[in-house]
Amino acid sequence: MYTGHYECLEIFARPACGKKGYIELLDENGSVLHQKELKHIYGNWIRLQLKKESTYEVRLRDAEAALAYLSGCEDILERGICILDTRTFSEMDAQQYHSFCDTPYREQYHFTPVVNWINDPNGLCWFRGYYHLFYQYNPFGQEWNNMYWGHAASRDLIHWKHLPVVLEPQEEILDNPVIKGGAFSGSALAGEDEVCFYLTRHVGPQEDGWDTVQYQTMMKSRDMLSFTPEKEIIREKPENASFDFRDPKAGKYKDHWYLVLGSCLDGKGAILLYESPDNEHWNYSGPLLVEKEPIRTIECPDFFLLDGKYVAAGAWMDHYDGQGRFQMSRYYIGDWQGGELSVEKEQWIDFGSNCYAAQTFCHEGRRILIGWISDFYHEHVKTEQGAYGSMTLPRELHLKDGHVYAQPVKEVYDLRDECLYCGESSDFSRESIGGNQYYVKLEFDNPCNFRAVLGRDGEKEISLISSSGKVFLKTKGVKSEEIDFTAQVKECRKAEIFVDRRTVEVYLNDGEDAGTKLFYNSSREGSFRLTASELTRVELYTMKSIW
Repeated sequence: MYTGHYECLEIFARPACGKKGYIELLDENGSVLHQKELKHIYGNWIRLQLKKESTYEVRLRDAEAALAYLSGCEDILERGICILDTRTFSEMDAQQYHSFCDTPYREQYHFTPVVNWINDPNGLCWFRGYYHLFYQYNPFGQEWNNMYWGHAASRDLIHWKHLPVVLEPQEEILDNPVIKGGAFSGSALAGEDEVCFYLTRHVGPQEDGWDTVQYQTMMKSRDMLSFTPEKEIIREKPENASFDFRDPKAGKYKDHWYLVLGSCLDGKGAILLYESPDNEHWNYSGPLLVEKEPIRTIECPDFFLLDGKYVAAGAWMDHYDGQGRFQMSRYYIGDWQGGELSVEKEQWIDFGSNCYAAQTFCHEGRRILIGWISDFYHEHVKTEQGAYGSMTLPRELHLKDGHVYAQPVKEVYDLRDECLYCGESSDFSRESIGGNQYYVKLEFDNPCNFRAVLGRDGEKEISLISSSGKVFLKTKGVKSEEIDFTAQVKECRKAEIFVDRRTVEVYLNDGEDAGTKLFYNSSREGSFRLTASELTRVELYTMKSIW
């Protein structure tokens, strides 16, 4: 292992079953410099200081590493971490990492972690020339577990550099199979000189209940690499709130700081509102809104001003809608005078049901949303170098006629590569699209019936269909095939479709509705077929990888 510009080695490792487990660091002469015992059964984050431009050897004894990288270089925001092969601890350059990620079951132009589990986006913000994405992370496997915070940065919202992990679970959780928890979801409030972060700490039994403890903390950073110790800011729940009490999203309007939390009041999902004179000391103001539908809790709430109206948003936990979709997310649009939100209109955030825990932030007048591409229908295919979960393309939000429109940010279109077709047709197909990563735009002079097959894998299939006044995603041969993924539009005049291996994102009528759906295809070869009742303008492009 050659360190180059880096001065720190970070390894996430576990001891072998029934063993103590050790990590040893040796110099180029074979002398042992460090020997670290792996103290925790469920996860050890080992950090060792190194010298630049030096060669070392790493040995594991009765242990297995899930993730390893070099960190601690002066321009790490630009370079990112140096990812190591956990079998040899050799460095991966950009091409090697691209090859590592180049599997049929990993997206190529959506953000994914280096490896293993990812869920909610956290701490989205722009600060001193970089967009920052923090996220819920389990580096040890492709399933939910005790939560860490991962981190990445980007100049353009599209090409991301992986950065060092920021937060880990509380120490008492890492040795106790009876309890779970860690650093749960949160947000960021960026100022000129520093960024304030707000998050939930969770500790409790494996099955959530009244013994579950969730409280809110905050920390700060001036460089997005080093962080102040966490400080508890909100522990006491409102009297009628449930044990679900989490996911702080902070904001500022003029000289006013506010923070919303997700919970449940008297058995009804709710968004709670807190206010502060200084963004550190918070007072409960009351519920911003209470949902009438039976929901365990509203997760990952958001609240912001959009084109003259206030918009609240939240994810509905443990809820099936009338179409059979599980855990949908909701916008609430209305007026706010400092108390409850007076809701004038509601709509789903994403009709595909695989976009959850969405969070927004504002930069240079753009309200940008990123959501977690989740797998609520248990369709994930586990592979050795796989990743469970990814992030949606960043979406720019606008309000038109009281309705939230969501379109991909303009930077996404820079990823279009080779034009495979541009013309008019009512019956068009491309049976082999190398890489299975492509973009399609369909435009109709008049709304018509059509069927666009976006992926096939043996007997499995995913399609976008317009028929009898409904526009919907339809799957076949997979666990979600009986579920109705129907959009909130009656007529389709334009459809933009982004296929990225296992992920399909659809945008209808310039963002009137958006739908995200997973479809695991075992081949790197994609396909597209359109059958329409009227002539359609069709554009088909391959898409570049962001890695």
